[in-house]
Amino acid sequence: MRTRVAQRRERTRAEIVETALDVMGERGAAGLSLGEVAKRLGMQTPSLYGYYASKAALCDEMFAGGWRDLNDAMTSHHERLRQLTSIDELKGEIHAGLDVYVRWALGHAPVAQLMFWRPIPGWQPGAEAFAPAVEALTSVTSSLAGLQARGLLRAEADVEEMTSALTVLASGVISQQLSNEPTASVSDGRHSRHLAALAEMFHQRYAAR
Repeated sequence: MRTRVAQRRERTRAEIVETALDVMGERGAAGLSLGEVAKRLGMQTPSLYGYYASKAALCDEMFAGGWRDLNDAMTSHHERLRQLTSIDELKGEIHAGLDVYVRWALGHAPVAQLMFWRPIPGWQPGAEAFAPAVEALTSVTSSLAGLQARGLLRAEADVEEMTSALTVLASGVISQQLSNEPTASVSDGRHSRHLAALAEMFHQRYAAR
C-alpha cells in the first residue's frame, strides 16, 4: 500500500514538472505560475504545495533534472576525451562536444532558461539542486586535465581558464540562440552554426604544438 502511494506521488510530481515545462515553453520561465500549472492538472493551487512547497522548490527540481539529463547526454563525449590520444582528432572532438551540449540545450529550451539564465525574480537554485551543475563543470575540468596530462593540450595552460573558455563558448551560443532564434536548428542558427569555428579557436589557443 505504501509503495503504491509513493509511486502515485512520484507520478504526480513528474506530471507537475512536465506541465510546468509546458507553461514555460509557452510563456517563458518568467511566466511560470503555480496557479496555471494547477489549473492544467485539474488541481487546486493549495494542493500543489503538497508536492512542491513553493515555486522555488519546483524550479529547483527542474533545474537539477535538466543538469542531470545534460550530464547523461555528455557521458559518451567525456569517455571519448578520456581515450583520445591524437592531437589531430582533438579539434573534431571538441566540436562534437560543443554540438552535443548546445543541441541538448536548444532541444530543451524551457528548462535551459533556468539552467543558463536566472529569469525568475528572487530565485536561484539551492545547493542540492546546484550539485548536478557542479558535476557538469567538474567533468569538463577533469577531461581537459586528462588531455593536458597526455600532452594534447599545452602544458602551461591553466586548466581553470580552459574550462571557463569552453563553457563560455557553449553557454554563449545557447544564450544567443534562446534569446534571438529559439526555434532555429543547430545547423541553421545564426550563432550555433559556427560551432566548428569556435572549436577551432579553442584548439588554436590551447592545443599542444
